[in-house]
Amino acid sequence: MLMDIPVKPRVLIADDSRIVRATLIKHIEGMFEFREALDGEQAWETLLIDPNIRVVITDLTMPKLDGYGLLQRIRNSKISRIRDIPVVVVSGSDEFEERERAKAAGATDLITKGMDTAQLLSRLDILAKLVSTQHEFERSLEALVSGVSDGASIHLPSPEALYAQAETLLASAMQNRRNFVLLNVCVGLKHVELEGRAAVPPASVIDAIGQLLRRTIRQTDHVAKTGDAEFTLVTGSINFDAAHVFAQRICLAIAAANLVKDSRMSFIASCGMVSLCNDGATGGVTVAAMREDAHRRAVLGLNNGITGVIGREEEAAFHLGGKVSSALGVEAGEHPAKSGSVPDVITMVRWIKEGRQDQVLPYLEKLPAGVRALIDLALQRSKH
Repeated sequence: MLMDIPVKPRVLIADDSRIVRATLIKHIEGMFEFREALDGEQAWETLLIDPNIRVVITDLTMPKLDGYGLLQRIRNSKISRIRDIPVVVVSGSDEFEERERAKAAGATDLITKGMDTAQLLSRLDILAKLVSTQHEFERSLEALVSGVSDGASIHLPSPEALYAQAETLLASAMQNRRNFVLLNVCVGLKHVELEGRAAVPPASVIDAIGQLLRRTIRQTDHVAKTGDAEFTLVTGSINFDAAHVFAQRICLAIAAANLVKDSRMSFIASCGMVSLCNDGATGGVTVAAMREDAHRRAVLGLNNGITGVIGREEEAAFHLGGKVSSALGVEAGEHPAKSGSVPDVITMVRWIKEGRQDQVLPYLEKLPAGVRALIDLALQRSKH
């Protein structure tokens, strides 16, 4: 029996309107293979039986199972190829609430039904490449790991073991009136032309990041992989500012990993931070409550395309309709240097590597102390 291996990327189109499906097929045929589904249930069954589907295009309003329900099933699937598949939501309107709900449900991108052929093909090509970059990551992985240490692979503790260690550290911190910090780091892969959810990087890359984290933290600190692209770190006897700088360093190190040749594609590393001294009064004093707060903040940053630390103040700014300061986080698709604001840290480090230190110096006094120390260190290294 011959294997069904498509030469072109295969797209699943889910829409109860025959006219809409025919229109989309007319746009993509020639560059993509396609399968059709008349509703969310049929789309879900097709995903289960066809491992060669690379992208899903779905309407939001369908019988039996609507687009939101289909997204929920996909993102909650125990099958990684389904859980991580790019999903494009086709909307008949540009209403902000509808788009935000689709993004929150896990849409990778959002398009309107009136989108022209060239733009649609460009979006689908980007999404198909996101799925097919696994081998490129694996070829580049050795450089990422060797940049930290040459030793044998380190086995991270289980989430349950980490939480048990966290309980002990927290109890000791409360008894001795010391600080305790819990960090939740979520990692995504983002393309500047895609509006929605960041893609989950390949498992091999996530495992390498876990190795980097374990080798970076102190022996008294603890880290475990607590999700598909998520790590939790706990540390005691560290002040808030030092923990914030440490968390920022983690995010920048992940985001700066040179694993993607496409300059429009980059890693996002969003770190939710909860500190006993800074959040204890409002965030609760149990490990479970701190975990929930840190994870919520990390996902908030990831969904908004922010590389950086999301603590209590940054979360409050989001809820008030503001944005995280570009000095603390890097917003995907944003170029602060063009807008006249303080450039983000990644931009300034890149300038330093390119020998453009003179462009960095005017901004140093405008940076927070911890971030300024990182830039100073980069400037010093560039002189040697």
